[in-house]
Amino acid sequence: MAPSKLIHGTDFHLFKEGVEPKWEDPKCARGGKWTFMAPKTSNRGTLDTYWLNTLLALIGEQFPDPGEICGAVVNVRQKGDRISIWTRTGSNEAAQLAIGKTMKATLDLTDTTRLGYMLHDDAIKLDRKAKDRYTC
Repeated sequence: MAPSKLIHGTDFHLFKEGVEPKWEDPKCARGGKWTFMAPKTSNRGTLDTYWLNTLLALIGEQFPDPGEICGAVVNVRQKGDRISIWTRTGSNEAAQLAIGKTMKATLDLTDTTRLGYMLHDDAIKLDRKAKDRYTC
């Protein structure tokens, strides 16, 4: 189903077999996620294209170090939609930056568009002051 057809508040995901889309899954627990915030002004069809391109890149193993990828999530929200790529090892800076750059290229984003990577451990703390570990 296309994200544009989902109601606000819905999360839609695609994860590798045996990986659950939750922070507590042992395969995700020491990782984090790259997040792209879709502009509020973009039309819903654009979100569908971003999501489709993300899925095709995942299925086609276009990301460096495919074993590092856990899956992807699209969050459909009133204030703005998000697409995230979840990874296994947040401490592996080189791998994370390569994945972030590939995500940016996959979504055909401009150099001025910022993607952020947050560790699941930081997000779990629910600390609104938590900052992205990496950006690209």
